[in-house]
Amino acid sequence: MADIVQALPRPAQITTALERITNPERVNPATVGGGIAAWVVFAGVSKLVPNNVDLPMSATGSIDAATGFVVTVSLAIAAVWAAIWVLGTVHGPARAWAVRHLTHDAKWVLGAGIWFVFWEFTTAKTGLLAPPYFDAPQQILTSLWQERGILSESLGASLLLLAVGFAVGLVAGLVTGVTIGWFQAANYWVHPILIFIGPVPSLAWVPIVFVLFPSTYSGAVFMIALSVWFPITVLTRAGILSVPRSYYDVAQTLGAKGWFLVARVSLPAALPSIFTGAFMALGASFVSLTVAENFGVNAGLGWYLNYMKGFGNYPGLYAGIVVLVVVCGAALTLLFRLRNFVLRWEKELTRW
Repeated sequence: MADIVQALPRPAQITTALERITNPERVNPATVGGGIAAWVVFAGVSKLVPNNVDLPMSATGSIDAATGFVVTVSLAIAAVWAAIWVLGTVHGPARAWAVRHLTHDAKWVLGAGIWFVFWEFTTAKTGLLAPPYFDAPQQILTSLWQERGILSESLGASLLLLAVGFAVGLVAGLVTGVTIGWFQAANYWVHPILIFIGPVPSLAWVPIVFVLFPSTYSGAVFMIALSVWFPITVLTRAGILSVPRSYYDVAQTLGAKGWFLVARVSLPAALPSIFTGAFMALGASFVSLTVAENFGVNAGLGWYLNYMKGFGNYPGLYAGIVVLVVVCGAALTLLFRLRNFVLRWEKELTRW
């Protein structure tokens, strides 16, 4: 009997099989081929089409210095996707992986290739988007390489400041949210204050920060922590208040009471709301980070962007923005993965 039960398909396997039948994965040859062709065209435009003669000498030098690398990367992307396309047509263990990527990622490859062709053609080749406010991809790559030292130092300083501020705001938000969500008296006094003070932008606190805090660094930590504290507090409170009463009744029937109910019933049940608050807080913390680093903190990506803007170094400015975009995307991706791991028990109930 046990062997028969084990041989039966599991609900997850049945769901996957039905999904494959109702929504079979189909590879669009036009999309895949167009994506490969777009990257080949980008390489050809970068290498074969002459640069705009009206470009400044510095811009021309940066473009020529990075063109070889750009062409190599573009052709490598085209070659990789051509290989994946071939794998998608050959029966074997790698076919499912290839088909999945060809189905879901081919449009992004095509769109990115078209964008880079447009970007290269309108900046380096024709000058339709006039410098220095619009720069070619090669100029930004050159700046990334030339400024790699100061960019690395700025990135390290920003990550440290962000980690400290986010940790302080997260702990404060959890404590405040649990307190006002669990105790009615605390909710009566704190929640109205939270409604009025929480939405105030962190930039508005700059004058007070300079007066109350002994150093600009501690003030920057406060600004980031404040931007994190509000969404974490609001969503933690909402999560705790939304826990069904039956959860507490069952736990109390088994002898649970006091802080055990908070730590083992309320917080686990409120985790979906807490992660939503963390998602909102992470975006707000990056905004506060760039603002804080422009007010006395002489390090970090926000300071670097302001420094490059002051000197009119737009390729360097765009290089800093690229680094900031990559860091933001990586941080949000890690948060998604952490959320999916911690809340794997509700994977089929809630989708981000």
